[in-house]
Amino acid sequence: MYPEDTIAAVATPPGEGGVGIVRISGPKALYVAQAVFAPARDTCEIRPLRLYYGTIKDPSTGRAVDDGYMVYMKGPRSFTGEDTVELHCHGGLLVTKKVLEAVLSAGARTAGPGEFTRRAFLNGKLDLSQAEAVCDLIRAQTESAMRSARGRLKGGLSRRVNSIKEILLDLLVRVEAELDFAEDEIEETPSGTLSEGIERARGEIEELVATYEQGRILREGVKAAILGRPNTGKSSLLNILLREERAIVTDVPGTTRDVIEEVVVIRGLAVRLMDTAGLRDTVDEVESIGVERARERVKEAALVLFVVDSSSGDFSGDRELLETTLGMSPDKKVVVVANKMDLVGEKERIRGEVEKAFTGRPVVFISAFREEGIGDLEEKIVEEAVGRRHAATEADPGELVTSLRHKEALLRALEGLERAGATVENGLAREFIATDLRWSVDRLGEITGETTTEDILDRIFSSFCIGK
Repeated sequence: MYPEDTIAAVATPPGEGGVGIVRISGPKALYVAQAVFAPARDTCEIRPLRLYYGTIKDPSTGRAVDDGYMVYMKGPRSFTGEDTVELHCHGGLLVTKKVLEAVLSAGARTAGPGEFTRRAFLNGKLDLSQAEAVCDLIRAQTESAMRSARGRLKGGLSRRVNSIKEILLDLLVRVEAELDFAEDEIEETPSGTLSEGIERARGEIEELVATYEQGRILREGVKAAILGRPNTGKSSLLNILLREERAIVTDVPGTTRDVIEEVVVIRGLAVRLMDTAGLRDTVDEVESIGVERARERVKEAALVLFVVDSSSGDFSGDRELLETTLGMSPDKKVVVVANKMDLVGEKERIRGEVEKAFTGRPVVFISAFREEGIGDLEEKIVEEAVGRRHAATEADPGELVTSLRHKEALLRALEGLERAGATVENGLAREFIATDLRWSVDRLGEITGETTTEDILDRIFSSFCIGK
């Protein structure tokens, strides 16, 4: 990728639509646009931030491709920080393709994945954390994920990281000044002051790291496997949560023979529900395959909804079945869903027996038939998945760590602070303190892009769509 190139791409999704946009960015953006766009009214000068109506043509033949609009954004007052032009044509695969071909024949080249956003980063319009948030905002499937991405795009996480860097840079400047001007007898910073600053930074980094699981789930959603014996109401539960008849429901045990997967938004959280075959020993070959697939889904699920029949009166076998199914993942998050409460007479006694059988596991009592207790179940799903009462109550979702790359950079920064703290405590040479503080500052800089390699940039922006 060469910054002196002028790049172009279709910025709207493929398919039919009212409007299609072809974006051009680079030093020759206006020249390229004027080669393919003829304003309906004669004008001696195209002025920035004005919408012009006219004809888009093929510069090689002069033949009209479409009628549309052109808007010019002069750098640095544009998304990329460069001269940028957008051509607005009719939406459609062929129309946008022909407009893009006309632009390319006029001297632009096809943009690479995420190249517009990469140029915005390189030109100082965004830091790297904000650039990554652009991609997350585009891919957001829930309001919570959208709010988190928008908060990071507005610089929420960057400000938090930079405030920690300021603490460390203040310490680093003091230590390096003492080392560089030792002959001037600069007063040495007390060890207690260094330790206090290091501990303060460590505490803030640990707070950020602790938000990763919640942030990741808000960004990516959570997989929840619906398990239980045959005919406990698993498919009925799936249908209720989806608000549609997705799974076949009968009184015949073993109706569900394969895994049915659907995504539903629960309290702002994207949840991929996996309805599985009833867990039991069976001689039916097809049902056996379904049971085995159900056990496999447990391994990839972050949450298990284990459905039991409250009217059965005996739950010891259910508990044993759950523990056996979890196998090597005994600490996996589980919500026990006690279904068919509408068939229970002594409700308080049954509640006590279920809770006793599943001691240590959260239990929600519902009636799928009457659709009772579903709200409590939804709240419990979010609570167990995200680790708080309600995902939407997060004060500043823009400060959540959602990227594994960010988490790993924070952990490496912590390693440096641990070494620096031990050096101060043991009274070792301050050259070592300066080295470890600089290491931690650089690791924090990886998050915002100040100390990021080209390989990392290539990996990040390769996941973007072409037009962004």
